[in-house]
Amino acid sequence: MRFILFLSLLTLLATACTSKGPSVNTSPQPIQPEALGTPNSEQQGSSFTISTEAFYQASVNSSTSPGRVISLSLSPKRKAEMTTDYLDKSQIMVDTGGWTTLENGNLQLNLRRKGESGNIQLEFKTDGEKLVYTGSDYGTEGLTLWVKPVPK
Repeated sequence: MRFILFLSLLTLLATACTSKGPSVNTSPQPIQPEALGTPNSEQQGSSFTISTEAFYQASVNSSTSPGRVISLSLSPKRKAEMTTDYLDKSQIMVDTGGWTTLENGNLQLNLRRKGESGNIQLEFKTDGEKLVYTGSDYGTEGLTLWVKPVPK
């Protein structure tokens, strides 16, 4: 009886050691959070609006640096903060200002970089759980910001 019990446990252990675990994503791109859920269901309509703080982020590849991470925080009081981290130990760039909804339903950011005098205007098309930049300032791949959980 002990032998059968020992053999069963040994078989169970061998099966656990040889079975495949969950797959691991080895790509340098972060997993896009399509299944995370949208923090504000109002964003799904034709006009951008939020009732709680929203956070978006993107990883952008670059041929001249390790890439960059662009983060965007929006508040219901129409405040915006966009940060750009070049992942090369240089100082993170911070742009602050406000946001508005355009007549076409797109989101427009009106920002100013800390330490600089010029204004930055960026327009994004809302597309479910992502914001798609409509301009050409981010190269041929463009810029798509994905909704993420608000950092604490």
